[in-house]
Amino acid sequence: MPHSPNPMLSMGMERFGLRSVGRTDVGKQRSQNEDAFYVDDALGLYLVCDGMGGHASGQVASDLAVRTVVHAMKTGDPPPMPGQEPLAAAMKAANVAVFQRSQVDAKCRGMGTTAVGMRADNDLLHICHCGDSRVYLLRHGQFTQLTRDHSLANLYQERPDLAGQLGPATSNVIIRAIGLDANVEIDHRTVAMEEGDVYLLCCDGLTDLVDDWMIREIMTSGDSMEVVADNLVRSANANGGTDNITVVVVSVFDENRVAATQSGNHPLPAY
Repeated sequence: MPHSPNPMLSMGMERFGLRSVGRTDVGKQRSQNEDAFYVDDALGLYLVCDGMGGHASGQVASDLAVRTVVHAMKTGDPPPMPGQEPLAAAMKAANVAVFQRSQVDAKCRGMGTTAVGMRADNDLLHICHCGDSRVYLLRHGQFTQLTRDHSLANLYQERPDLAGQLGPATSNVIIRAIGLDANVEIDHRTVAMEEGDVYLLCCDGLTDLVDDWMIREIMTSGDSMEVVADNLVRSANANGGTDNITVVVVSVFDENRVAATQSGNHPLPAY
C-alpha cells in the first residue's frame, strides 16, 4: 500500500498536478549501472543520484542515498532543523549514511554520489542538489539550467585566485558530493510552478554527451513523456554511451483543467 505522505513533505498541491517518467540505462561502455532514481507523483518527490567509487561501490552509494532520502521525506526522521528545507535535510541524512558506510566497509571506502532532487509544496518546487547532476526547466519554449555544477571548473570561475591550485579544471571533476566527507553543503532554491512547465533531472551521462540545444529539441518534439525520456537516453547512447544515463521528466498541469485521474501517455508541449 502507498505510504502516507509526511506532512512536511507536501501540504497538497491545491492547483497543480505533476506527472513524471524516469529512465536509467547502463550505457555502452560500463558493465554496471551506478545511477539510481526515484519518482513519486503522489508525494511530489523526484531524485536522481549518480554514484562513484571502485568495486561497484558507486551503486551502493546511489542506492543508499535514494533510500535514505525517501525514508526521511516519508517519515520525517531525522527531522529538519527549524527553517531548514526538508529535502536538504534528507540529503544531509543521506550524506551521513553513505559516509558512515564507507568508513566501516573497506569495499566502499571513498564512495560517494551526486544527488539532485525536487519536492513539490503547493505551487512551489524546492530544488536541492550536490554534485553535477542537474535540473533543467522548459517553460514557454525557453530551456534553462536551474542548477550549477559543483565542479572544479566552476570553482575556478568563481575563485580565479585558486585557478590551477587544485588540479586541471576538467569539467568532470566535482568538488562536492554525498558521502565524501562527514558534512556536506546542499544547494537549495525554489521555483514557482506554471502550467505547462517541464522539468528534467539528469546525470552527466546525458549532459556530457548531448548538448543542451539537442536536449531541448527532443523535449519540444511534442512526443509523449515516455518517448521523450527514451529518446534522451537513445541520444546519449548514439553519441557513445560512455557513462550510465538517467533521466527523469516531470510535467506540470493545472488540475482545474485536466482531471487528475487521466491516464496514458502524455505529450509534452511542442514549440
